[in-house]
Amino acid sequence: MIRGSKQEDDAKARKDGTVPPFRPDPDSDKKVQCKHCHETYNEKDIKWDHVSGNWVCKHHPKCDGAGWLPF
Repeated sequence: MIRGSKQEDDAKARKDGTVPPFRPDPDSDKKVQCKHCHETYNEKDIKWDHVSGNWVCKHHPKCDGAGWLPF
């Protein structure tokens, strides 16, 4: 694991319970596409669902999407 990387931060967060793991890059302008509603939006708009413990579509709960693809 690279020191100071997002993966290292996420590993620490899983131990501490402070930050959701494998978070999207908040500074990214990369586009992603929801596997369920097929909406295309910025990676930084992906939302954390505290109930399921997953990253979900920005349209959640209207969309039950818990997966997305790089666009």
